[in-house]
Amino acid sequence: MSDRILGKIGVGSWTFPWATGTVQDQRPTTILTPVDVVQRTIDIGVHVVHFLDNLPLDSFDNQMLDQARDLARQHNIEVEVGTRGTEPEHLRKYLSIAQRMGARLLRTMGGWHKAPAPVDQIKANFREVLPEFADAGVRIALENYEAYSTSDIAAIVRAIGNAHLGVCLDLTNSFAAMESADEILENLAPFTISVHLKEFTVERLEYLMGFAFRGKPTGQGVLPLTKIFETLLANSRKANVIVEQWPPFHENLEKTMEMEFEWARQGVEHLAAMGYLVGPEKFSGDSL
Repeated sequence: MSDRILGKIGVGSWTFPWATGTVQDQRPTTILTPVDVVQRTIDIGVHVVHFLDNLPLDSFDNQMLDQARDLARQHNIEVEVGTRGTEPEHLRKYLSIAQRMGARLLRTMGGWHKAPAPVDQIKANFREVLPEFADAGVRIALENYEAYSTSDIAAIVRAIGNAHLGVCLDLTNSFAAMESADEILENLAPFTISVHLKEFTVERLEYLMGFAFRGKPTGQGVLPLTKIFETLLANSRKANVIVEQWPPFHENLEKTMEMEFEWARQGVEHLAAMGYLVGPEKFSGDSL
């Protein structure tokens, strides 16, 4: 793979938040299963699928997990898994799931919603479990979000100094903490092993008092994609890039789910055209 290619384009459960039932009062009659998410990955034509905490894999039985894994393997799709929290027993549970799914990357976050763990506790938890992850050949990607400064996230990874711990970079998450793109990238790009992209625009509210982040298809908002990719290249990072989405509700749930699938197609096409990532046309079956 070229030195100018960062990794592969992927989709996952946060690409389809409405169809996976993420919004509790707008859940479809039948939500996507892990097998369904793999099938959508096939339909869109990319070769990475990332299961995250809006479709928690520990809520499905082994038969479902095996079916999703086998379908992914049949179509040469790389599987990544994800959760939230750093409690050792919880991470061990997800290490077992990663091994079952054939995944080599587990993304997690510092804590559950409105309950961030202390930084020192996160360090202690990682130090306890990382030898087991290293033995299994699975990396942990700690994702930044607004509960922690990106300098704190970088300090955790730097202090531990284990090749099996890195960062899942999501610029949009840390904008909520009033950090700039330059600051986020300076802190986290050197440690990035996974990338999530949530495209958006910032619009003034109709009453003129305040602003709102509005989701957009990847490449049609203000996310500085070229800056992200060039900074990762400058830091010699290789990482798959997952298209995540914040599509607004559109008329009714069925039309909203149709829109989020179309947005995913558009986002993948845009990223593939940029030339930094392996997309549907460029995929050759080679791993990073």
